[in-house]
Amino acid sequence: MKKRLLVQSALWTTVLLLGLQGCSGQNAGSQLFSQQEAIVPLKKLKDINASLAVKTQWKVQTDSASVNSKIHPYLTNNAVIVAGGKKISAWDKLTGNPLWHQSINERISGGVNGGNGIIFLGTDHGNALALNEKTGKILWIKHLDTEILSLSIAKNGRIIFRTIDGKLHGLATQTGNIIWQHQQLTPVLSLYGASTPVIVGPYVVAGFDNGKLAAYELQNGTTVWETTLTLPRGSNELDKMVDVDGKLSPLGSALFATSFHGRVSGIDLKTGKVHWAKKHSSYTGADANIEGVYTADEAGNIWRLEPQTGNPLWKMDDLIGRAPTAPTLIGSNLIVVGDRKGNLHFINTRNGQFVARIKGDPKGYNVASKVEEKTVYSLGRSGILTAITVP
Repeated sequence: MKKRLLVQSALWTTVLLLGLQGCSGQNAGSQLFSQQEAIVPLKKLKDINASLAVKTQWKVQTDSASVNSKIHPYLTNNAVIVAGGKKISAWDKLTGNPLWHQSINERISGGVNGGNGIIFLGTDHGNALALNEKTGKILWIKHLDTEILSLSIAKNGRIIFRTIDGKLHGLATQTGNIIWQHQQLTPVLSLYGASTPVIVGPYVVAGFDNGKLAAYELQNGTTVWETTLTLPRGSNELDKMVDVDGKLSPLGSALFATSFHGRVSGIDLKTGKVHWAKKHSSYTGADANIEGVYTADEAGNIWRLEPQTGNPLWKMDDLIGRAPTAPTLIGSNLIVVGDRKGNLHFINTRNGQFVARIKGDPKGYNVASKVEEKTVYSLGRSGILTAITVP
């Protein structure tokens, strides 16, 4: 009898995994491929009768534009911290007032994440930086040789950086000393970007450009398991791209992940065993709760899948061609999705219908929103940070 995939308990943590946002670990001679936003024709937005009175609490220009890099906001107890270009800054969560800013001499290419009073980011020159959460003062810099694409939260004295060469680096949070490293072979062609490694209990889980997902001991880097989500297929290098680059979503003892030109999968966190897999191509990732797995495919369809089986519960096609971000759950009944035209869409998780829409950054969105209780924080491509309250 097939063992059920458990998603009931939040024992391991709740983040979310599913999608492929764009990962680009590189060997010599490999190529980077940016997502083409105009491949699918843009579908005209329907007018909606808003049934939810969402409200823009504040909106600020942070001067942290990030057109291509997937740099997401990070929330502390009292601040939203954002980065882009060569600047990182902190903004009061309630008022949007500036708290501090710090200039970096290199382009920021990975982050923002943190923990234990420290903020971390990475640059295109391969430098990992740690900053004081309250002041922005640089605490240490560690050179990792190649461009940094993403990094985990900091936990139990470790912070995990993912570089463009397919390598994972486990660093000590207080000193920046490299404790362990692992590297996966990377294909000739891959999407630009990398999924954020997620820390689940004593392990860190990361996706790679070769279609693999792997778990390692957080403290010493010992391999716990490794599984292949998608094998390269097709007659050319573009068709063979199988990057696991989107948001990874642990839920209870389950993990949900997707790959480009591949599948969406439900995985056992303890063993890496794939319990179910459905054909689904995504580079954005997803969010999950016990009632559904929510993701956007490469065409722009939004899906709700049944967590135990992966069977579709609904599909919404109103955002085709709009390059929607990974959905982010607000409570259990709402998701928020940004698009490349600068809209933030609020969708009922029960039926896949729009309940509200707000115009945010006119340059659009390429990273998912962050949610804390009933407040949504969204950072757009031109550096506009918007805080929205949901009743």
